[in-house]
Amino acid sequence: MQEKRIYLDFNATTPIAPEVATAIDQVLTGPFGNPSSEHWAGLPARQAVEKARTQVAALLHCNSDEVIFTSGGSESNNHALKGVFFAPGRAWRPHNHHSSRAPGGTKPMPFS
Repeated sequence: MQEKRIYLDFNATTPIAPEVATAIDQVLTGPFGNPSSEHWAGLPARQAVEKARTQVAALLHCNSDEVIFTSGGSESNNHALKGVFFAPGRAWRPHNHHSSRAPGGTKPMPFS
């Protein structure tokens, strides 16, 4: 009898849907450039990023200017926490957490 295995570690890696692989392949094999640059190589890259931003916004039912792409989980978490922490109308409450203290010190690290 063959044993059926179930993979449960999707936090580490997740299979890519065929549609995603096709979209990624188009970007990886197509024109490349820094999307922040305004020269011939950057403009197609910027258009690809803006197209993706529009598609994600449509899925989330929000405006495209509300979609921010980051390089990973830590940057995303930091951005979300700063957004909540510095939200307009939020009463200022100093917050000292052990992970926000300067190494070996008792003063909080500057929040920039």
